[in-house]
Amino acid sequence: MMTNKNVSTPQQIWTVAKWEFLHFFKLKQEIISKLIMLLIAVIIYFFAANGTDLNKQYSLATNTKQQLFDQLNPRFKFKYVEDINLVVKDLDQNEFDGALKYDAADNTFTLITFEKEAWQTSLTSNINAALQQQRFNALNLTQQQQDSLAENINIEHTVLNELLKNQADKGQTYTAFGVLILLFVAMFGVFGQLFVSITGEKQNRVTEQLMATMTPQTWIDGKLTGQILLAVKTMLGTLISIVLSMLFFTVIIKQQPLSLSFVNWSMLPWFVAFAVFGLAICAAFMAAIAAGIDDPNHSSKSALMMLPIAPIAIAFFIMDEPNGLISIVLSYLPFTAFAVMPVRMSLVDLPFWQPLLSLLLSAGCFYYLRIFAARIFKMGMNMYGKEPSLKAMWRAIFK
Repeated sequence: MMTNKNVSTPQQIWTVAKWEFLHFFKLKQEIISKLIMLLIAVIIYFFAANGTDLNKQYSLATNTKQQLFDQLNPRFKFKYVEDINLVVKDLDQNEFDGALKYDAADNTFTLITFEKEAWQTSLTSNINAALQQQRFNALNLTQQQQDSLAENINIEHTVLNELLKNQADKGQTYTAFGVLILLFVAMFGVFGQLFVSITGEKQNRVTEQLMATMTPQTWIDGKLTGQILLAVKTMLGTLISIVLSMLFFTVIIKQQPLSLSFVNWSMLPWFVAFAVFGLAICAAFMAAIAAGIDDPNHSSKSALMMLPIAPIAIAFFIMDEPNGLISIVLSYLPFTAFAVMPVRMSLVDLPFWQPLLSLLLSAGCFYYLRIFAARIFKMGMNMYGKEPSLKAMWRAIFK
């Protein structure tokens, strides 16, 4: 039975998508990279655990009798000596871990140790805090006056619009921007891989051979599906690395329970959905631009592939005016909605239909954008050796 080569089939699209995904994704390398990361974390923990002993006490010689030492951590014991220089001279052999030398003329302290260790940073911080308190005391200020000088002045801001969410709980905002940061990381991966993949294969005449067995639409659909899967994998991989780092520093180093209370779990599915549609739209746009590039080293169109990064940057500037006209328009415009709408959702109580409409518009935009990318790709293949102009690409879209 003869098959029509001009008709795309899901099996063909999935074959190209799987090839594109596996071309860049290597499970063995992913596992090795995570194991190396864990190994580095274990090594850091080993040195941190050996360099910090919270129960150990340190003995220091000093040439001054000040009440300053009474305010320091009990781990540090000070002993007055007449000649501090003798202690410093034999510091590597005597009973002291260090010497704290006081210069009465300049009213300064110098910590002298034979080795550099972690406890010395803690000691200098303690001394600085105690000196600051000593200066407050010298001014004969009351405790209330001292607290007033040290306290930051906070100006409360009350907004009467009941649609605006209570910003005392910023979990939804942290979640939205966290997803945007992951999206930003994934976007750079898609940019590089699509650019190299499409332009490189065109130069090597690989796609010419494949066009004999499938349509340009099938090729582009497979490319986009594979790159979207890779981008989602990048986001998940980055997220796993962040969680592992948090586990390491919070649970192992600080010996505290890990709390994920800053994540707004109810909003997370919405944010992820917008991120996936955003990746799809940006990947289709990048594919369309890359398809019109003949020589990546001398093309002026390469800079256009950075445009999808702009909506992520814009989202950070609408926080102060989430109900402004510009913010509302951008939250429905498919090219910016994937970044702006999640931020608006984190700041404003929106009815269900608004983010749903934004998602549907984004889905429609991606559907037609992939078709436009395939038409430009077909034109680019027919103009091998000559790069089409932006005007020619625009005509090819609506031909």
